[in-house]
Amino acid sequence: MGSSEGNRGLTRKVALLSLAIFLADASTSTVMPIFPGFAQGIGASLSVLGSYGSVAAIAMLLLSLPFGRLSDRLGRKRMMTPGLAIFIVVPLSYMLASSPIHLYPIRILLGLGVGLVFGNGFLLMTEVAEPEFRSTAQGMYMTSMGLGFTVGPLLGGFTTKIYGPDVSFLLSSGFAVLSIGMLQFVEETEKREARARVQRLSISSIIRDPRVLAAGFANYLNSLMFSALTLFFPVYGASIGFDEAEVGIGFTARGLASTAVRLPVGSLTKRFRVLYLMVFGLLMSAVTIFSVSQSTGLILVSALLGIQGIAYGIYLTSGNVYVAESSGEENRGTAMAMYSMFGNVSRIINPMILGLIAETIGPRGALQFSTGMTLVGLILVVYMARRDSED
Repeated sequence: MGSSEGNRGLTRKVALLSLAIFLADASTSTVMPIFPGFAQGIGASLSVLGSYGSVAAIAMLLLSLPFGRLSDRLGRKRMMTPGLAIFIVVPLSYMLASSPIHLYPIRILLGLGVGLVFGNGFLLMTEVAEPEFRSTAQGMYMTSMGLGFTVGPLLGGFTTKIYGPDVSFLLSSGFAVLSIGMLQFVEETEKREARARVQRLSISSIIRDPRVLAAGFANYLNSLMFSALTLFFPVYGASIGFDEAEVGIGFTARGLASTAVRLPVGSLTKRFRVLYLMVFGLLMSAVTIFSVSQSTGLILVSALLGIQGIAYGIYLTSGNVYVAESSGEENRGTAMAMYSMFGNVSRIINPMILGLIAETIGPRGALQFSTGMTLVGLILVVYMARRDSED
């Protein structure tokens, strides 16, 4: 009987949305292992490299809340569609860039696309899935993202090594075309009553919610480590003799491990307090990223990145589930926007700091700085979690 119910829960909407988000994440991650080298190839320094993430995050910080409110009013799919269109345009724009300054508007666009697609996609999955299948559907969504993140860097690294970066850019754009096509077949149910209540909600009440604050600070720390890893692991890898394909292998090992744990973590959120899962994931990430910065062999580094991928999968799944399920249907988009804003603040401040650190003492120092700050910041996250318990 349980199996029959589970099969009925795997609807056409859930399957199509899972495929669409797989293609979307494959699109964005294809460029990840090659972007630092590409940017340096047209004249970007390490500090400039760090600033690209900051300018994108500034745009999203300013627009997150309006986008969140629009999502609650207009629906998730209507916000995701222009975001996926951006994913088509961005990699094609890289092919026209000939100076480091050209990359600033492109990275701003990419940040807008990411902000429009992935959070809204998770909320759309939450809302189109049957209630008894929702936890599994949320795990499927995160697993599909992980699979896309696994395939993208591997293809991006190898196609760049064999054919050059332009082929990787075309591949990235092609994934986005397929994703936007799949999304159009996902029917979103109109919820007029819930959306009519959006205006009556107080944004300040969401900001003061200890659950949002605790999750937000956790997201800040996660973004710090993610920025360090994605921006400076390729540079660190090159400094110890890795080529683009070997950097891609490291990211692929991380993506595979992260993907493997997301569906089980979706089930664990029913049994364990979600904030504790988030804290454990962040702590595990910090330890493994520090270990990566002390290692030089491809096998060892890939294994450590795999462990970090497990930690990232624990954090990413528990964080999204927590925000979606601790807010009402009429304010999920706004709550997700507030959660994302902490990450955007991190992406504004920390890439520039990390870039300056890398410029001064090397990419290894940037990786180690991110882990030290995370260990200190976890104290604040635990404090906020305990405040939630007391309230």
